[in-house]
Parts: sequence; structure tokens; C-alpha cells
Amino acid sequence: MDRVPRWILVILRVHLGVILLVTVSGKIARNDFTAEMLQFLRRPGMAAAPAFYRDYIASVVIPHARLFAGLVIAGELTGGISLLFGLGTRIGAAIAMVLFVNYMLAKGRWFWSPDSQDAAVFFEALAVFLGSAGRTFGLDALLFARRAR
Repeated sequence: MDRVPRWILVILRVHLGVILLVTVSGKIARNDFTAEMLQFLRRPGMAAAPAFYRDYIASVVIPHARLFAGLVIAGELTGGISLLFGLGTRIGAAIAMVLFVNYMLAKGRWFWSPDSQDAAVFFEALAVFLGSAGRTFGLDALLFARRAR
């Protein structure tokens, strides 16, 4: 067998969409995600993050915290809906990859860190991205069939 059946990728796609939607629902339910994000980014554990990432956080993200908090919420919501319904799946998976790389770096983890759940989810999103997971049991299948005609 030289190919992974697409239904396996559907499981990964839906799982990833649910993770993003559950995560964003908590952020939306709380009144001020911006303050929570700033508290996380200013914690002592941030010292474990790579120097280039700490510099980026200090010079770009923290001064524009409200914007970035909105982008995180928009990214998780858009990516979650996209992946759950299989609509624009590759875009949703790309959004997820960007989000989870940032979460991983903010925690001072790397792809090879044995305790990095964010790295594991990044690779789940990569598999969904590369495998066209929206073309099975997803709205991308309808769009692809329509475009093929």
C-alpha cells in the first residue's frame, strides 16, 4: 500500500478542527483574552523561548497585543471551521501550522521536544495540508468536482 486512505486524513482533519474550536471557545467566553495573552507572554517561562522569538514578541506582539489577540482568535475560529467542514482545508491547515509553531516557540519547545504537544498537532496539520483531506467527506470535494467539470 503506497497511499494513506483519505478517510484516515478525515479523522485527523476533524480532530484538528475540534481542537481549534474548543480552544477558541474558551478565549471567546472570557472577557479579555488580550490581558490573558499578555500575562502568558510576560511569564518567567518565556525565557525558555528562542532569543529571536522573544525579540519578536517584545518588539512586535506585545506593543500590538490587542491586534494579535484578535488574530489568534480569528485564526483559531477560521481554521477550526475550515477543518471541521473540509472547506478550504489547506488554508485551514496552514493557519493551524502557523498557530501551533507559535504556541510551541512561546513555550520554549522544539519539534523534537518529547513533551511538545504543539509539535505533534503541527505535524497533524501538515499531514492534513499535504493529503488534501477536505476532498473526502468535506466541502472541498464538492468544489473540486465542480471545478473538474
